[in-house]
This record gives sequence, structure tokens and C-alpha cells, in this order.
Amino acid sequence: MRSRLNRSEPARLERKWTRLAVVWALYYFLAWTLGQDPRFTRQIIWFGAGLVGVFTVPLFARHVRFRDLPREGVLLGLFVLWGLTGLFVATDLTLFSRCLKLTAELALIVIAVSIILKNSGAGHWFFLAYLGVAAVRVFYGAEPVSMERITDTEIVSRIDNANTIGFLCALGVLGVFALWGEKSALWWRAGLVAGGGLALYGVVLSASRGAFATLIAIALLWPAMCLVGASKFKLKALIAALATLVVAFYVYRFVVQETYMGVRFISGTQLEDGSSQTRLQLFLIGLKLFAENPLFGCGLGQFGVASGTGFYAHNEVAEIASTTGLPGLLLYYSVYWGAWRRLSWSLRYLPDPLTRYRINVARMALLVLLISGALTRPNFFAQNTMFLLGISVGMAHWAERLAKQARRSAVWPPAGVAGFAGFPPSPHGAFP
Repeated sequence: MRSRLNRSEPARLERKWTRLAVVWALYYFLAWTLGQDPRFTRQIIWFGAGLVGVFTVPLFARHVRFRDLPREGVLLGLFVLWGLTGLFVATDLTLFSRCLKLTAELALIVIAVSIILKNSGAGHWFFLAYLGVAAVRVFYGAEPVSMERITDTEIVSRIDNANTIGFLCALGVLGVFALWGEKSALWWRAGLVAGGGLALYGVVLSASRGAFATLIAIALLWPAMCLVGASKFKLKALIAALATLVVAFYVYRFVVQETYMGVRFISGTQLEDGSSQTRLQLFLIGLKLFAENPLFGCGLGQFGVASGTGFYAHNEVAEIASTTGLPGLLLYYSVYWGAWRRLSWSLRYLPDPLTRYRINVARMALLVLLISGALTRPNFFAQNTMFLLGISVGMAHWAERLAKQARRSAVWPPAGVAGFAGFPPSPHGAFP
């Protein structure tokens, strides 16, 4: 009897971590839907955060020790500490304090979410929240859902909070692709297609070029990394990947040729509009500021002040390099490198298709963050992407834990030794 109880204890503990993942995902959903209504913002933020704390603190207190902190979270903590050096060079201390608070939130969220997912692997709940946020923001936005609105290429004004709405909807599309490998039931697949259509509509409606570029990256990465990279049946997966790319191409052509998004996107890629030229200049200014002070930078959040433009850099690399110097840049991007290495290493020892699919979704999320950061936005200040980095880091530690167990138990042989269940492991990761 005691032996059976001991064997069931890990499963019981995993269920607790999974329930906590549901709580955090629900909080994200409420914060970016109902919490965006000024009438409920304070209640959602404070009351919701309190409830999350009630569920989180006891489990963390009993089962998490300092040695359990993810290395990536420690690096973000060091990044925050290095950001404190900006206190000596910052000129707008109010803005500096706000940005320092955001980086501290980034570190805390990544640490908390990664620990939860390391012990549960339940990242799909967060992706479901991403899809739910996209659907709600489209349905209950200021603009009615209609094809006429997105195909009007003579639009003068955009929707309110266009860039935020667009990126949230792009994350919704990412959620659809992440859940596609988790759910095989027909009604689930139909719901995901409908939700993906709404999220796609939201991206096009926003006319946000950054969100559209993110969407293009997702459409190109998913077939190669998840369909082909996670499947046992390579030929079937390759046909599905090619079909997906064909559909994506026709959707892209429609958007570019028939919508206001297309008008803005093409003018942006050709640097024919003032906005794109300004962003290029901001990037070059960021490099100049970095060259002037490569060690400490000009201080967190001080790019607009130091450059005299009043804007942020619209490029994460330029923003971090110019405001925190080379040490800050290395500390921040070491988080991405560490998570990527864990995920890629784990692929060598985990041949199960669903497990590989989850790993490649996490790798794809890292690339999406890098691409969106390089093209449009400083993600380390954006609360709606802090969770995504936490998901990738958490799934990296979850996959590494499984891979180490597999090696110890010698159930799955390492790459280059033998195949498993008809699936030849590849030392090169998920790409064919």
C-alpha cells in the first residue's frame, strides 16, 4: 500500500502544478480582456493578483528551493541589477523607475511561470489563454467584424491601440498552432480554425506591420519546426507542411493586394513611408548611443531622452544596447540562448511526437520573440510577452528534466546510437 502511495505522489504533485498553471493562464486571460476596461482594471489587477498569490505561495514554499530557480531567471535577475547602474546616468528618474519596475516584473514572471511549467509541462493552458484573448479583443473591440473594414485600402485612421491589438492577435494565431498538436478531436480542430480566423482578422484589422511580420514568421516556422520536425511520418508531414505554406501564400497575397494592411506593409518594406524611415533612424541612433557608452548605456527607458526623439527605439537590440550597454545586452540574450540550448539538446533524447511538438513550439516562440523584438518592439518592457518568454524557459526545463530521466533509465537511447519506435533521433534538432 505504501509503495503505491509513493508512486502516486509525483502524479498528485504534477496535478497541483497543472492546476496552478490554469490559475496563471486564467489570470493572463482576465488581465488582457476584462482588465483592459477601466471600470475593472483595478479589481482584476489587485484582486486577481491576490488570488494568484494565494494559490502560488503555498506550493512554492513547500516545493521550491533556491537551487530550483531556473538559470535563465537568475540571469534576468542580474539584468535587473545591472539596470540599476542606470540610476547614475539617467536624466528622467520617473521613467527610469517605471522601466526598472517592468524589468523586475519580467524576471519575476519568467521565474514563476518557468517553475510552474517545469513541473507540469502544461503550457497549452497559456496558449489557450492567448487564443481566448485574441477572440475577445476582436469581438468586443471598437470596430465591428466585417470584411469591408479590412478591405478598405483608403482608410485614414487606424483602430485604437492598433499595435497592441495586432500583436495580441498574432499571439492568438501562435496559440492555435501550439494547440493544434495537442488536440486531435474534430470539434477541437474546427474551433481552432475558427479562432485562428478571428485572430488573423484582428491582425489585418490592426494594420500593424509588426504584428503582420510576426504572423509571417509563425506561418513559415510552424510547418518546418512542428509539422515536419515532430512527426514520425515524414512524407505525410511534408505534404501537410507544403499545403500549409500554399494556403499561407494565398492568404498573404490577399492581404497584400486587397487590404489596408497590405498598403502599409508594402510601403514599409520599401521604406516609402515616414514611419519606416523614422524607425530606421531610431535604430541607427541606438547604435550611436551604444558606441558612446558601451558599458553602462544611457539608463533604462532613457532612449527617447538621450536621443532627443521622445520615442523608444522600436528595436529591442538597439533599445537594450543603448540603455544598458554590452553587459545588459549579453545578460538578456543569454536567457534566449540558454533556453534554446536546453530545448535543442532535449530533442536528441525525446522521440515521442507530442513531446517533440511541444518542444518545437517553445523554440518557435523564442524565435517569434527575437523576430518581433528586432523588427518592432522591445519585448522586455511588454507585459503581454513576458509570459511567452516564461513559457519557453519553463518548457525548456520540463523537456530537459524528461530527457535526463530518459538517459538515466536507458529507455530511450541517445542520438546516433539507435532509433526508437521507428523514429530516428537527429542530432540537429527538429529540422529535417
